[in-house]
Amino acid sequence: MKAVRFHEFGGPEVLRLEDVPDPEPSDGDVLVRLAASGVNPTDASRRTGRMGQDIGFPAMLGVEGAGVVAQVGRDVTSVSEGDRVIVRQHLHTYAELIAVPEHVVFPVPGNLSLVEASTLAIIYTTAWAALCVRGGAKEGDTVLVQAAASGCGIAAIQLAKQLGMTVLGTASSAEKLEWAAQYGLDYGINYVEQDFVEEAKRLTDGRGVDVIVDGIGGDVLARGLGALARGGRLAVFGAAGGRETTVPIASFYRGPVSVTGAGAALTPSEDFETILGWFGEGKLRPTIDRTWPLAEAVEAHRYQESREIKGKSALVISEDD
Repeated sequence: MKAVRFHEFGGPEVLRLEDVPDPEPSDGDVLVRLAASGVNPTDASRRTGRMGQDIGFPAMLGVEGAGVVAQVGRDVTSVSEGDRVIVRQHLHTYAELIAVPEHVVFPVPGNLSLVEASTLAIIYTTAWAALCVRGGAKEGDTVLVQAAASGCGIAAIQLAKQLGMTVLGTASSAEKLEWAAQYGLDYGINYVEQDFVEEAKRLTDGRGVDVIVDGIGGDVLARGLGALARGGRLAVFGAAGGRETTVPIASFYRGPVSVTGAGAALTPSEDFETILGWFGEGKLRPTIDRTWPLAEAVEAHRYQESREIKGKSALVISEDD
């Protein structure tokens, strides 16, 4: 089969399309012929070595995808050959075939293409974990979504609106904020021209927001504490703006406010099934900025790191849909 691999850490140019042996599924595995793979910031972090993992070379990328079941192990009962499935949070989806445990495959909602479905798992489980599992957001709350036009940002906006919340969001341009508004953003804050803490306070009549969903980290995280209401929670799931920051200890007990970490793995399977059900009912919409063929993974990564991206991008592996 064809797969994208890299033999050393580095920029997008280290990615190569290569021939590799087909995976051999075990009794409890599902062999999926992938139609597409989502492209995520964690792919670039793994490629550059920023994740600090001893991965061994040559290494493969990709943590989500969608395709058609090609074969099932004898112990598999939930899917059959020919089923359209999503592969949730499993390495090596930049490939034509992948063998995965049965518990990481989920049926694709009938109204979605496989390319659309390939981009859902990471951003929606991450956003859900930050918003609900760790952030404890509930109906009637006011939420601030940092980087509102990012993949996780759009996911968080749609989930928050589905759950009856008011959503504020930040972005670097009016264009991105207008785009995010199409997915339910109530109030946009251009952080290049406005102080997002002051704006969040103004838009909440001085009260502050109940929950902040933060994939930026760094000093943005530290400043964000000032935008929280009394008892507010900040859930961080990324460090695009910096892996370190300094926070005055008094910020936590004067509020009081709290900071917690979030990640895709914290979202239970049954919650992801609920999210997919909302897609099936048309209550949530996928958002794909651009797609590339698998052979152009280098260009996909360059675009992912350009900060021009809105929503998600995908690598199209086959026309199987």
